[in-house]
Amino acid sequence: MSFYGPASKPLRAAAYARYSTNRQTENSIEYQFNKIKEYCHQNRIQVVSYYSDEGQSGTNMDRAGFIDMVAAAARGEFDAVVIYDISRGSRDVGDWFAFRKQMARLGVQVISATQELGDVTNPNDFLVELITVGLGEHQVLDTRVKSIAGTTVRAKKGLFCGGVPPLGYDIVDGKYIINNAEAAAVRKIFELYAAGKGYSAILEAVKGINGKRGSALGKNSLSSILRNERYIGVYTWLKRRCKLMRKWAGGTPNPDAVRIEGVIPPIIDEKTWNEVQKRMSDNKRRASNKAKQEYLLSGLIECEACGSTYVGHCSTNSKGYQTRSYICGNKYRTHTCTVKNISANEIEAFVIQQLQAFLLETDFAETSRKIADQVNSASPDLTAERRELNGVIAKISNGTKAILSGINYPELQDEMDKLRLRKSELEDIIWRTQSNRQPVSGDKIEKLLNEALETLPADPRAAIKQLVTKIYAHVDGSFTVNVGVHIAGCGGLQPVATTTDL
Repeated sequence: MSFYGPASKPLRAAAYARYSTNRQTENSIEYQFNKIKEYCHQNRIQVVSYYSDEGQSGTNMDRAGFIDMVAAAARGEFDAVVIYDISRGSRDVGDWFAFRKQMARLGVQVISATQELGDVTNPNDFLVELITVGLGEHQVLDTRVKSIAGTTVRAKKGLFCGGVPPLGYDIVDGKYIINNAEAAAVRKIFELYAAGKGYSAILEAVKGINGKRGSALGKNSLSSILRNERYIGVYTWLKRRCKLMRKWAGGTPNPDAVRIEGVIPPIIDEKTWNEVQKRMSDNKRRASNKAKQEYLLSGLIECEACGSTYVGHCSTNSKGYQTRSYICGNKYRTHTCTVKNISANEIEAFVIQQLQAFLLETDFAETSRKIADQVNSASPDLTAERRELNGVIAKISNGTKAILSGINYPELQDEMDKLRLRKSELEDIIWRTQSNRQPVSGDKIEKLLNEALETLPADPRAAIKQLVTKIYAHVDGSFTVNVGVHIAGCGGLQPVATTTDL
């Protein structure tokens, strides 16, 4: 089978490769690229760029190389994506077909060097592809079940199950051992918070103490420390469903969690622990009470059914009781939508909970660096201007050919003058947009995230304005909350690679 672009020109293609496990190495990437190059050579496809992800799971799309490739596709840098096989692209059925549809909308072909990929809109081709990617996901799920079973055995013995141990502990032969220097800092954090000190004052008091990953403690670190039961000797494993197949799973309580008391040497006494938890609960309650007095999500909720933005509405029944709701704008103004109203108290509490969980789960330094790198390396969206400029240049070329062939009249000259003026304007717009972009600082983004974490309990409106990009209200009654970071001068909200579903 051969693939050709416009006017029988070879397709311009991006090659993508990935490996995930420790049994594979960078040689796996080289092998995949070699097979892709052989296939492209045989089918008259020109490889113009290479993207890869090393040691990255195929169970989600949050991979730097993959994200860069999709962004380049949106910029029209190639006509096709060539992979070794479907499993290199994704082992998640939903992610794979979302990617296929996105590429189809962009007019970019997806080609496998070892498998036949047909038309994703053709029922038979879709079924074959669904089975192939489904088998890949089945393999991942089977491996996951066996892995969790093995880890659960260790957890029920109170042994360390991987990751990074809490500040104040070291791991020796799978057991938690107190690190005296770090434990002193942990005790100071608890004592100061119990005494009423804020995050800023506590961080100043423990300045110079780094977390287990080597970076300085931040406000998100403090929240995690102050809620960690290990400091009173309680071992927990999979306390909440935070991740499923490497994706956010809502943070709800896990019925299969392991919780064992007395298997870890405590650092904090019960009295201090209880004082800290009471203060944190009081802060959460005050935040909830304040949220009930205003519409925190105005302008953020979009109706999946009709695309309208939800508006806040308060109704009072015959007994004087008030109910706050969010109503689809079309339903409220023109009664042209029939979706159900949303309880303001429930969705606001849900969004605040998701934001808090996101902030506590996120490594601010790493996330801030990724966002800054993506923003600084991304090209501004000048698609419309470039498209118009190409059209203007083509018209000028045609007009010039007409004049050179002897077709010349006043109207043509006037039109050519207008086209040259518009060409100059468009070139100026593109040049100024590219020249005036200011680099984004990862430290600034990290500061924004830390401030959001500290102010969320007392002022959820500010954190929501800073971090929530859009909330989609689905017709089945569920919601999707998209989280991002607002960076002035960079085109608005820059997305974080986290989406939460209710």
